[in-house]
Amino acid sequence: MQHAQERHITVNLVSETVGGATGHGVHTAFAQTREALARAGVDVHVNAEMCCDIAHIETMGPVGLRALLRERGHVVVTAHIVPESLVGSFAFARLWLPIARSYIRFFYSRADLILAVSPAVAEGLRDMRLRTPVRVVPNAIDLERFRSRPEWRAEVRASLGIPDDAFVAISTGQIQPRKGVDTFVRVARQCPDATFLWLGGMPFKALTAGFRRMMRTTKRVPENCRFLGEVPHEEVPRYLSAADCLLFPSRQETFGFTVVEAAAAGLPLVLRDLEVYRPLFDDSYIACDEAGFADAIERLMTDPSLREEHAARALRMADRYGLETHAAALLDAYRWVLRRDASTSPTT
Repeated sequence: MQHAQERHITVNLVSETVGGATGHGVHTAFAQTREALARAGVDVHVNAEMCCDIAHIETMGPVGLRALLRERGHVVVTAHIVPESLVGSFAFARLWLPIARSYIRFFYSRADLILAVSPAVAEGLRDMRLRTPVRVVPNAIDLERFRSRPEWRAEVRASLGIPDDAFVAISTGQIQPRKGVDTFVRVARQCPDATFLWLGGMPFKALTAGFRRMMRTTKRVPENCRFLGEVPHEEVPRYLSAADCLLFPSRQETFGFTVVEAAAAGLPLVLRDLEVYRPLFDDSYIACDEAGFADAIERLMTDPSLREEHAARALRMADRYGLETHAAALLDAYRWVLRRDASTSPTT
């Protein structure tokens, strides 16, 4: 990956999450992008004042806006969200959604290229009738860091008092209504012979949609269901190793970091049947409607061959989302921007 022609590219990677709230997917995307570029030999700066070949903006808060307005060079913006993504994440989002929609449109319109994290996001951007070129560049993870290890499984289970032979369903992510927290708890009640673990908290506190309701939901749980709070991202692979499947009942996603991380750990994937997943994850997961989650968990608990089949499918899918593939896609996008005067449009 470290070819000589790539080394001259300098990138200013911009994110508000540096020094701020980190318990969410946008910070993970920033960290993994930085790592991917560094491994590819790119000269990466973070929130820099200096002029670089590319300003790659990951967030749309004050830090991102300042970089966008100051930059006189080439700007690439990663689109993690479309306006509708905010509903179910932040308090009173429907009230201020028109303002957010106008701001997001303004922000994306000033870029030279938008990188959509999924085909669904690209479609949402097209619906906004933006003139800015768009190409799909999915998020990525350090695959080796998430590979399951027997010693992690034993250590985490011992620390949590979970027997070696218990069946554990895990989920990771912010505690928000759109993540299906209520469904997770309901399935735990329907499957008393399994153990259910949720990693993640509410990094935006009272700004979280349904804050009080989410607090009540996470406290009124059966004995076999535990919410462990925010766990440092570097510790997440250890907890995934301790699990037997991913139960991710989220109602709305633009990508699904949780899914790819669990897949890299070799966990069978039990997901809500969302359209966004189909082009990203193919047949690597068990697709469920609201009524089907408990049945899927029961089948995985009682059928080792089914677990093995879906674990293998998940591992094959995860291999698409490694850092080397991500860096190659980013470098191709940067080069297109740098030579765009001689080009017509990027590949979407």
